[in-house]
Amino acid sequence: MYANNPNITQILNEDFINSLKRTSFVQKIQKSGHLIIDYDPIKFPFSSAILDLLISRNFLQNRIPLNKFHNYLSLEDMEVDKNQINNVIKSLYDSNDVFTEIYHKFMSYIITNHISEKAYIQKTPTNRFSFPFSKGMNRRDYHIDIMLGHPPEEINIWVPFTDSSLDKSFRILPLEFSLEILDKYNYDMQAIYFAIWNDDKLLDFLNNNSTFVELKPGQALLFDSRCFHASVMNESDFTRVSMDVRIITAKDYDNLPFKYTGTGRRKSQFITGDYYSKIV
Repeated sequence: MYANNPNITQILNEDFINSLKRTSFVQKIQKSGHLIIDYDPIKFPFSSAILDLLISRNFLQNRIPLNKFHNYLSLEDMEVDKNQINNVIKSLYDSNDVFTEIYHKFMSYIITNHISEKAYIQKTPTNRFSFPFSKGMNRRDYHIDIMLGHPPEEINIWVPFTDSSLDKSFRILPLEFSLEILDKYNYDMQAIYFAIWNDDKLLDFLNNNSTFVELKPGQALLFDSRCFHASVMNESDFTRVSMDVRIITAKDYDNLPFKYTGTGRRKSQFITGDYYSKIV
Protein backbone atom coordinates (compact mmCIF):
# COMPACT_ATOMS: atom_id res chain seq x y z
CA MET A 1 0.00 0.00 0.00
CA TYR A 2 2.53 2.60 1.15
CA ALA A 3 6.06 2.20 -0.12
CA ASN A 4 8.97 4.63 -0.03
CA ASN A 5 7.73 8.08 1.02
CA PRO A 6 9.83 11.15 0.14
CA ASN A 7 8.37 12.96 3.16
CA ILE A 8 10.00 10.49 5.55
CA THR A 9 13.56 11.31 6.50
CA GLN A 10 16.30 8.93 5.38
CA ILE A 11 19.04 9.99 7.78
CA LEU A 12 20.95 6.94 9.00
CA ASN A 13 24.33 8.28 10.11
CA GLU A 14 25.96 7.47 13.44
CA ASP A 15 25.29 10.86 15.05
CA PHE A 16 21.58 10.58 14.27
CA ILE A 17 21.32 7.06 15.70
CA ASN A 18 23.22 8.09 18.84
CA SER A 19 20.72 10.92 19.34
CA LEU A 20 17.92 8.38 19.18
CA LYS A 21 19.65 6.16 21.75
CA ARG A 22 20.42 8.91 24.27
CA THR A 23 18.76 9.39 27.66
CA SER A 24 16.59 12.47 27.16
CA PHE A 25 15.60 15.30 29.49
CA VAL A 26 11.99 14.08 29.75
CA GLN A 27 13.07 10.48 30.17
CA LYS A 28 15.10 11.43 33.25
CA ILE A 29 12.00 12.99 34.83
CA GLN A 30 9.47 10.34 33.81
CA LYS A 31 10.32 6.83 32.60
CA SER A 32 7.20 6.74 30.41
CA GLY A 33 8.62 9.62 28.39
CA HIS A 34 5.62 11.85 28.98
CA LEU A 35 4.31 13.95 31.84
CA ILE A 36 1.38 16.24 32.57
CA ILE A 37 1.71 19.79 33.84
CA ASP A 38 -1.04 22.12 35.01
CA TYR A 39 -1.65 25.77 34.23
CA ASP A 40 -4.40 28.31 34.84
CA PRO A 41 -6.63 28.51 31.73
CA ILE A 42 -8.01 31.84 32.96
CA LYS A 43 -4.54 33.40 32.88
CA PHE A 44 -3.88 31.79 29.50
CA PRO A 45 -7.27 32.02 27.72
CA PHE A 46 -6.48 29.98 24.62
CA SER A 47 -10.08 28.89 24.09
CA SER A 48 -11.37 32.45 24.01
CA ALA A 49 -8.62 33.49 21.60
CA ILE A 50 -9.37 30.51 19.31
CA LEU A 51 -13.06 31.43 19.21
CA ASP A 52 -12.17 34.99 18.22
CA LEU A 53 -9.97 33.64 15.44
CA LEU A 54 -12.71 31.37 14.16
CA ILE A 55 -15.15 34.28 14.10
CA SER A 56 -12.65 36.50 12.30
CA ARG A 57 -12.08 33.73 9.70
CA ASN A 58 -15.86 33.47 9.13
CA PHE A 59 -16.26 29.95 10.47
CA LEU A 60 -18.53 31.24 13.24
CA GLN A 61 -20.75 34.23 13.85
CA ASN A 62 -20.99 33.93 17.63
CA ARG A 63 -19.22 32.28 20.53
CA ILE A 64 -20.16 28.64 21.05
CA PRO A 65 -18.84 25.68 23.08
CA LEU A 66 -15.69 24.71 21.22
CA ASN A 67 -16.44 21.00 21.53
CA LYS A 68 -19.61 21.50 19.46
CA PHE A 69 -17.85 23.39 16.66
CA HIS A 70 -18.54 20.62 14.13
CA ASN A 71 -22.25 21.45 14.22
CA TYR A 72 -21.49 24.75 12.49
CA LEU A 73 -19.29 23.42 9.68
CA SER A 74 -19.72 21.85 6.29
CA LEU A 75 -18.51 18.31 5.67
CA GLU A 76 -15.98 19.75 3.24
CA ASP A 77 -14.37 21.90 5.95
CA MET A 78 -14.04 18.85 8.22
CA GLU A 79 -12.53 16.54 5.61
CA VAL A 80 -8.79 15.91 5.99
CA ASP A 81 -6.14 15.53 3.30
CA LYS A 82 -3.43 12.86 3.20
CA ASN A 83 -1.58 14.72 5.96
CA GLN A 84 -4.74 14.82 8.12
CA ILE A 85 -5.10 18.56 7.63
CA ASN A 86 -8.53 20.16 7.20
CA ASN A 87 -9.63 23.63 6.07
CA VAL A 88 -9.92 24.95 9.60
CA ILE A 89 -6.37 23.96 10.48
CA LYS A 90 -5.11 25.58 7.28
CA SER A 91 -6.97 28.82 8.03
CA LEU A 92 -5.31 29.15 11.42
CA TYR A 93 -1.71 28.62 10.29
CA ASP A 94 -1.42 32.39 10.67
CA SER A 95 -2.69 33.56 14.02
CA ASN A 96 -3.15 37.07 15.43
CA ASP A 97 -1.41 39.25 17.98
CA VAL A 98 -3.72 38.24 20.85
CA PHE A 99 -3.17 34.50 20.41
CA THR A 100 0.56 34.99 19.83
CA GLU A 101 0.92 36.95 23.05
CA ILE A 102 -0.86 34.24 25.05
CA TYR A 103 1.29 31.60 23.40
CA HIS A 104 4.59 33.33 24.19
CA LYS A 105 3.61 33.94 27.81
CA PHE A 106 2.52 30.34 28.17
CA MET A 107 5.77 29.00 26.73
CA SER A 108 7.82 31.29 28.96
CA TYR A 109 5.93 31.13 32.26
CA ILE A 110 4.70 27.55 32.11
CA ILE A 111 6.72 25.35 29.78
CA THR A 112 10.31 26.59 29.94
CA ASN A 113 9.84 27.56 33.58
CA HIS A 114 8.81 23.97 34.28
CA ILE A 115 11.90 22.47 32.64
CA SER A 116 14.11 25.12 34.30
CA GLU A 117 16.21 25.63 31.22
CA LYS A 118 16.37 28.20 28.48
CA ALA A 119 14.97 26.90 25.24
CA TYR A 120 14.14 27.78 21.69
CA ILE A 121 10.45 27.45 20.92
CA GLN A 122 8.52 26.68 17.77
CA LYS A 123 7.91 30.07 16.21
CA THR A 124 4.35 29.39 15.06
CA PRO A 125 2.22 26.88 17.01
CA THR A 126 -0.07 24.48 15.17
CA ASN A 127 -3.73 24.54 16.15
CA ARG A 128 -5.53 21.26 15.50
CA PHE A 129 -9.22 20.48 15.05
CA SER A 130 -10.35 16.86 15.23
CA PHE A 131 -13.96 16.53 14.14
CA PRO A 132 -16.28 13.55 14.64
CA PHE A 133 -15.97 10.94 11.88
CA SER A 134 -14.06 13.24 9.51
CA LYS A 135 -13.74 11.90 6.00
CA GLY A 136 -10.13 10.99 5.25
CA MET A 137 -9.18 10.08 8.81
CA ASN A 138 -7.56 6.72 9.44
CA ARG A 139 -6.45 4.54 12.34
CA ARG A 140 -2.83 3.93 11.29
CA ASP A 141 -1.19 7.34 11.43
CA TYR A 142 1.25 6.55 14.26
CA HIS A 143 4.44 8.53 13.86
CA ILE A 144 7.17 10.51 15.54
CA ASP A 145 8.07 13.98 14.30
CA ILE A 146 11.62 12.74 13.80
CA MET A 147 10.27 10.86 10.78
CA LEU A 148 9.57 14.28 9.23
CA GLY A 149 13.06 15.62 9.76
CA HIS A 150 12.80 17.04 13.28
CA PRO A 151 15.78 16.76 15.63
CA PRO A 152 15.41 13.90 18.14
CA GLU A 153 16.40 16.36 20.88
CA GLU A 154 13.11 18.25 20.63
CA ILE A 155 10.45 18.06 23.33
CA ASN A 156 6.84 17.87 22.18
CA ILE A 157 4.07 19.81 23.92
CA TRP A 158 0.40 19.00 23.38
CA VAL A 159 -2.21 21.36 24.83
CA PRO A 160 -5.94 20.56 24.51
CA PHE A 161 -8.39 23.46 24.59
CA THR A 162 -11.32 21.07 25.02
CA ASP A 163 -11.77 18.05 27.31
CA SER A 164 -9.90 15.34 25.41
CA SER A 165 -11.41 12.62 27.59
CA LEU A 166 -14.67 13.20 25.71
CA ASP A 167 -13.40 12.63 22.18
CA LYS A 168 -10.58 10.15 22.81
CA SER A 169 -8.82 10.89 19.54
CA PHE A 170 -5.16 11.30 20.50
CA ARG A 171 -3.02 8.32 21.49
CA ILE A 172 0.55 8.03 22.76
CA LEU A 173 2.90 5.07 23.14
CA PRO A 174 5.15 4.98 26.24
CA LEU A 175 8.82 5.54 25.58
CA GLU A 176 9.81 1.98 26.51
CA PHE A 177 7.74 0.52 23.67
CA SER A 178 8.69 3.33 21.29
CA LEU A 179 12.38 2.62 21.81
CA GLU A 180 11.68 -1.05 21.19
CA ILE A 181 10.23 -0.19 17.76
CA LEU A 182 13.13 2.08 16.88
CA ASP A 183 15.63 -0.64 17.77
CA LYS A 184 13.68 -3.39 15.97
CA TYR A 185 13.79 -1.43 12.70
CA ASN A 186 17.41 -0.29 13.15
CA TYR A 187 16.37 3.38 13.46
CA ASP A 188 15.35 3.39 9.79
CA MET A 189 12.40 5.81 9.55
CA GLN A 190 11.40 4.62 6.08
CA ALA A 191 11.24 1.02 7.31
CA ILE A 192 9.18 2.04 10.34
CA TYR A 193 6.79 4.06 8.18
CA PHE A 194 6.30 1.14 5.79
CA ALA A 195 5.67 -1.26 8.67
CA ILE A 196 3.10 1.01 10.32
CA TRP A 197 1.06 1.11 7.11
CA ASN A 198 1.48 -2.52 6.10
CA ASP A 199 2.19 -4.71 9.12
CA ASP A 200 -0.98 -5.47 11.09
CA LYS A 201 1.07 -7.03 13.90
CA LEU A 202 2.87 -3.74 14.44
CA LEU A 203 -0.43 -1.88 14.32
CA ASP A 204 -1.83 -4.25 16.96
CA PHE A 205 1.27 -3.63 19.09
CA LEU A 206 0.77 0.13 18.81
CA ASN A 207 -2.94 -0.05 19.60
CA ASN A 208 -2.54 -2.48 22.50
CA ASN A 209 0.26 -0.57 24.22
CA SER A 210 -0.68 3.04 23.55
CA THR A 211 -3.27 4.96 25.57
CA PHE A 212 -5.67 7.79 24.92
CA VAL A 213 -4.50 11.14 26.27
CA GLU A 214 -7.31 12.38 28.49
CA LEU A 215 -6.64 15.95 29.58
CA LYS A 216 -8.81 18.93 30.38
CA PRO A 217 -8.21 22.61 29.57
CA GLY A 218 -5.60 23.74 32.06
CA GLN A 219 -3.39 20.70 31.46
CA ALA A 220 -0.59 20.12 28.97
CA LEU A 221 1.35 17.03 27.95
CA LEU A 222 5.13 17.15 27.55
CA PHE A 223 6.58 14.12 25.82
CA ASP A 224 9.81 12.75 24.48
CA SER A 225 10.05 13.20 20.72
CA ARG A 226 10.69 9.46 20.34
CA CYS A 227 7.25 8.53 21.71
CA PHE A 228 5.03 7.34 18.88
CA HIS A 229 1.66 9.07 18.83
CA ALA A 230 -1.35 9.45 16.59
CA SER A 231 -4.49 11.43 15.96
CA VAL A 232 -7.04 8.71 15.37
CA MET A 233 -10.61 8.68 14.13
CA ASN A 234 -12.77 10.79 16.45
CA GLU A 235 -15.76 8.52 17.04
CA SER A 236 -17.47 10.79 19.57
CA ASP A 237 -19.90 13.66 19.29
CA PHE A 238 -17.32 16.19 20.39
CA THR A 239 -14.81 18.31 18.52
CA ARG A 240 -11.28 18.22 19.87
CA VAL A 241 -9.36 21.50 19.67
CA SER A 242 -5.69 21.50 20.62
CA MET A 243 -2.31 23.07 20.03
CA ASP A 244 0.94 21.25 19.44
CA VAL A 245 4.39 22.80 19.57
CA ARG A 246 7.99 21.75 19.94
CA ILE A 247 10.88 23.16 21.91
CA ILE A 248 14.56 22.39 22.18
CA THR A 249 16.75 23.38 25.09
CA ALA A 250 19.52 25.83 24.29
CA LYS A 251 22.05 23.24 25.45
CA ASP A 252 20.72 20.58 23.07
CA TYR A 253 20.40 23.08 20.22
CA ASP A 254 24.01 24.19 20.59
CA ASN A 255 25.17 20.57 20.50
CA LEU A 256 23.21 19.33 17.49
CA PRO A 257 25.63 17.33 15.33
CA PHE A 258 24.27 18.84 12.10
CA LYS A 259 21.46 21.04 10.79
CA TYR A 260 18.10 19.34 10.40
CA THR A 261 15.67 20.15 7.60
CA GLY A 262 11.97 19.32 7.57
CA THR A 263 10.64 17.05 4.84
CA GLY A 264 7.29 18.81 4.45
CA ARG A 265 6.02 21.46 2.08
CA ARG A 266 7.97 24.31 3.69
CA LYS A 267 11.26 22.40 4.10
CA SER A 268 11.69 24.18 7.43
CA GLN A 269 15.20 24.70 8.69
CA PHE A 270 15.35 23.78 12.37
CA ILE A 271 17.31 26.87 13.26
CA THR A 272 16.53 30.13 15.00
CA GLY A 273 14.86 32.59 12.68
CA ASP A 274 13.14 29.86 10.69
CA TYR A 275 11.40 27.11 12.68
CA TYR A 276 12.53 28.27 16.12
CA SER A 277 11.93 31.56 17.85
CA LYS A 278 13.95 33.34 20.52
CA ILE A 279 15.15 31.79 23.74
CA VAL A 280 12.57 32.14 26.50
